[in-house]
Amino acid sequence: MKHYRTRAVWATQVIAAVVVTAFLLAGCAEPEEALRVAAAESHRDYVFGLNSHQLSATSAGSRWLDASVRVFSDSTRVMPPFVETLHLDPLTIPVVGYEFPGTLGQRIDIEVDSELEGYFVDVFKLEGERSGRLVSSNPRYPEPLHSWVADSAQFSFEPDETGRYLLRIQPRLLEGGEMTVSILPDAALEWPVPGTDQRQIWSYFGAPRAGGARVHHGIDIFAPRGTPMVAVSNSDVMRVGERQLGGNIVTLSDQKRDLRIYYAHLDEQLVEQGSRVETGNVIGTVGNTGNALLTPPHLHIGIYQAHWRRPVDPWYFFVAPDRTTYPPGPLDYQVGSWLRTTTEVEPVRYPAARSGVIQSPARFDAIGEPVDAEQVAPSAQPVGAPISGPLSSGTALRLMGARRGFYRVALPTGEQGYVPRHTVTAALDPLEVVVASETLPVYVNPDVTSDVTAQFSAGQQVAVLARFGERYGLVLRGGGRAAWIDLAHSGLSG
Repeated sequence: MKHYRTRAVWATQVIAAVVVTAFLLAGCAEPEEALRVAAAESHRDYVFGLNSHQLSATSAGSRWLDASVRVFSDSTRVMPPFVETLHLDPLTIPVVGYEFPGTLGQRIDIEVDSELEGYFVDVFKLEGERSGRLVSSNPRYPEPLHSWVADSAQFSFEPDETGRYLLRIQPRLLEGGEMTVSILPDAALEWPVPGTDQRQIWSYFGAPRAGGARVHHGIDIFAPRGTPMVAVSNSDVMRVGERQLGGNIVTLSDQKRDLRIYYAHLDEQLVEQGSRVETGNVIGTVGNTGNALLTPPHLHIGIYQAHWRRPVDPWYFFVAPDRTTYPPGPLDYQVGSWLRTTTEVEPVRYPAARSGVIQSPARFDAIGEPVDAEQVAPSAQPVGAPISGPLSSGTALRLMGARRGFYRVALPTGEQGYVPRHTVTAALDPLEVVVASETLPVYVNPDVTSDVTAQFSAGQQVAVLARFGERYGLVLRGGGRAAWIDLAHSGLSG
């Protein structure tokens, strides 16, 4: 019944939005004057409303829906930790998508700093160890792994397998503005031996044991005998006992993550079987019991999925990546404003970047087969392909965002890419001044087949702020809004 009432409220409000949208697209109102489209329980629920009440048939609605799907093939590749400030234009660029690597054992923290409310945040799995490319019963609207209607600035998820993931952020129809997006990786579990770090891991996952008869299903953290060890997550104590190889052992069950966590070679066991432990609770002390009698005291800790059937490398669960971010810094120009190039430059889909991940030294998997750390946790990405050919000096670009050393820009045709900051300047002073010798049409887009939005009278001087190709010039019309003239028009003189 609650869901029915939600849909009913949505229906009432979205019908009003149809009228407002038609009014807006007729040129009778500005986007900020439009009524806010109603909130929904999810992006999918919102799409249902758009389709059910014919908003998807409007120009703005169709553009919004197309953008929500286009991110799956036109997203920006990034390497966490990552931060970017950007502008989402409600009429032209109403969505942003970031594709990034995620490794089993990590937690991914997403932070969005914006005055917008009620926007949609969705995470999708694109590729994984146990899955192919993104597949859905309805490929136009794939199912997200996680979905939020933003009522706070922070969201987190843990990849259920190593692969590539997509973050999509999309405000509601006719809404937009500035936001700063951060994607920050971390270890999903607490470090098990306080006072030590990864430098005390001296034996890694997959290493051969017993002359190659078996492999190491864990990591060994060396510390003085009696050093406390702690619960790495909120868990149930499955077993406290003794095994031939492991000596004194404690096994935890993390129901939330469906993990079995195995502690071995303990000197003391300080928890009871069947009890509940919280993250950071002391559960025992470091020793060398079992088959470790001839080695220095250490903790052997193993992590298993699928009820012991799938041992996994604990490294990424415990070793935190470098979360240092490099904020975009102060912007020289207002996001959303027009720039022009000061030199020839080739915008790229995304800049080269490095990851904050600390790769596992393990070189073998759970059955002793070689593994490539770059496949598990990529350390870097190369620069993306150009989004266009080289742009000559004076080319018009719209500033859509910023990250360290680069501006995110949009070509007048809508494609987005990145250019070095030093290659652009504000399109404020005239690049050239021309004179209309007859009535000169002003176009919405740099295309003579686009709508004519105004005209210059014969004899009027026209300040051209930037160019697009050899033919079109960027000008300002009423209210300071950008438009275009045809520089090849016969009614122009220099």
